[in-house]
Amino acid sequence: MPHRPTHRAPPVLLGLAAALLTIPARATPAPCAGQPVTSFISSVIGGYQLSQPWRFPNLLATGNIGLYQVDGATRQVLDWPDANPAWTRPPGYDGQAVMTAMIALWQGRAGGGLFEGGQSPALTPDVPPSHYHVFDDSQSGRQFRWFAAGWHPHVTMLNLSYTDTAPPWGGSFHNPSSEFTDRDVADTAIALRDARMTTGAALVLPYISNGAHGHVSDSSDTDGQGNPGLGVRVPSDYATDPYYANSRRIALMAGGFGIDTPANIFSTESYYGTPHSAMFRRLIAGEIRWANRHHLTTAVFMTIFDTQHGMRGNGPDFQFMRGVQTEVRYLEHAGARPTYWIVGQYSNGPATTNMPETDTTPESIAQVATWVARHARTTPPPHPALTCTRR
Repeated sequence: MPHRPTHRAPPVLLGLAAALLTIPARATPAPCAGQPVTSFISSVIGGYQLSQPWRFPNLLATGNIGLYQVDGATRQVLDWPDANPAWTRPPGYDGQAVMTAMIALWQGRAGGGLFEGGQSPALTPDVPPSHYHVFDDSQSGRQFRWFAAGWHPHVTMLNLSYTDTAPPWGGSFHNPSSEFTDRDVADTAIALRDARMTTGAALVLPYISNGAHGHVSDSSDTDGQGNPGLGVRVPSDYATDPYYANSRRIALMAGGFGIDTPANIFSTESYYGTPHSAMFRRLIAGEIRWANRHHLTTAVFMTIFDTQHGMRGNGPDFQFMRGVQTEVRYLEHAGARPTYWIVGQYSNGPATTNMPETDTTPESIAQVATWVARHARTTPPPHPALTCTRR
């Protein structure tokens, strides 16, 4: 899996002292008297539309929807990206007012929703910055303005982006989301602790999605140098493959994990080809079944991915609904229902892409999220109070 597509800019380091002044208090949710929310909606491009409930009354009526806010969205909503041709600024746009409206709409739903951030001096100050790649969105600092304004999600998703190499492939093939070293395990323990402190979340889950080579790993298959993990003949079993030992250690340490599966990467052969796409699907299902056996929390983020025009995920996706339905049904049939489903996109340009629009607009994020909220089944959340709606 490629790292989350994002427009990178030279990082501007956030003053840590200023950020720490707005650290929210640790979330302590009361027990959930009803059903916890298990589906979430997200968008970077067009994210402001998630402040306008008239766009998705059918989605809200399901009672099974919360906000998933990518760190890039906290920046884009507040500071309109004038240089991005994919955005058309609405007349009189006021980012501060949009943030206030979004918090008012979503704060009481799903425990405030989910927040996704990345390793940075702001969110994970005790992890050596030389140990990971820093992405501009992850240290914009805008999330702290949201926290200070009253947004306090109980669950944080943490992107990991380590710089060291791990066997069997070093350098260009290294996907730190799956090929964790022992140093990565130690750094993740620190990052989880830091993220709980800086966000106030009760639960912090890392993404451990597996890459284009890692997903066909198996210790019984070797390359010309004797390194394990090529897996061109034998599909990998996440629960037993030594290749994923550190990935499993991190999952158990965190209490769960997130999986980034753009729907039409998962549901078609267009990205990995045959037979690797089938191996990838089986591995993801195996990850979730393993997590469920250990009573861990899992979140599957189903994002847009253009299979028609070679945009490699930079949209628009004209088969989004079909891809999401196929992925959901595959995992359900495989006995691999996650704890949470997330529908959205995390692109911030430069191309146009699917946006929330309305819940009756074909292929819109809101329409697809409505189907998921109504039809996609899950395993019972290990911590139901964290995503409980209280209204």
